[in-house]
Amino acid sequence: MSGWKRAALAVGAISGLVGVGFAAERTVARRLRRQEDPDVGTPIVAEYDRSYRLPSHDGGEIFVVEKGEGPVIVLSHGVTLSVRTWAKQLTGLSAAGFRVVAFDHRGHGESTVGDSGHTIENLGTDVRTVLEGLDLRDVVLVGHSMGGVAVQSFCLNHADVARERVAGIVLLSSLTRSFLAGVPALAAATTWTADHLPDGAGMLRARDLGLAVSRLGFGRNPVASQVEATRQMILDTKTGTRRDAVAALAGLDLSDQIGAIDRPTLIICGTADLVTPLAESRRMARRIPNAQLEVVDGGGHMLMFERSTLVDGLIADFARSVQESVADAARRTDQVHGRSGPEFR
Repeated sequence: MSGWKRAALAVGAISGLVGVGFAAERTVARRLRRQEDPDVGTPIVAEYDRSYRLPSHDGGEIFVVEKGEGPVIVLSHGVTLSVRTWAKQLTGLSAAGFRVVAFDHRGHGESTVGDSGHTIENLGTDVRTVLEGLDLRDVVLVGHSMGGVAVQSFCLNHADVARERVAGIVLLSSLTRSFLAGVPALAAATTWTADHLPDGAGMLRARDLGLAVSRLGFGRNPVASQVEATRQMILDTKTGTRRDAVAALAGLDLSDQIGAIDRPTLIICGTADLVTPLAESRRMARRIPNAQLEVVDGGGHMLMFERSTLVDGLIADFARSVQESVADAARRTDQVHGRSGPEFR
């Protein structure tokens, strides 16, 4: 099938889903609110012990939070979201014995854009800023959606730093190639549309319609509080970032490069993910050497909310495995040279 046909089918599917959202918004919202909700009455917010503001390479500022002590896990969120995405992981993974670090990508949350704007390269460079700014080592990097693109960009464009500081990476509901990448004209048209037409925030502001549209990021049996938190994060993102950060991903295609990623890799994706479908995760798992793939039955795009206990367990087990391997290697080296082994930093 040609790239144009694939893109047309994808756009048609998305249009159809949006149409269904318009037609059945009240029904969808009502059904969501009737679901048993473990977070009802409890705001889903990022709780942390410490925060930092790190200067980016181009005059912006990266807002970073952290919670807990121990081996380091760094969390990189998706487009139009923020550190609030990781509310459950900041609590759950820190309780499991990790130092959990999360940051707002440029233009998102409390971070500012910088002079060179939104690019795939800047996503990776901002990851480097966090790792070097806090002098983090033996890190497990977890990237959700666009945040996973940032992790890939970092590993590819800053490979020496990745080898020095990163024990492993987790790509959660992510992608390495946009469905628009094979159709430059359509990618350009999408960018033009984003620049010249309203960005859809009006739909999200509508009480029922906004909930129905945001529900498309979830799989089976979502709950209203988590969908609402997602809606709020998107609305809290500045208009320019909603436009430019999304446009930067339109022509994404790292397919021919990701074979060079040499960090241990865990890929996680849900079977009901409409945003970054499972087929894309399977393709990444084939191309990244020795990558592991975990499939979450019925899970959607927002797995850190939907399946937080499962996701936390997968991340924690992977982190312990790769960080212990790094520690064992360091101890063997120290024994050869007559030194005592270092603790996790």
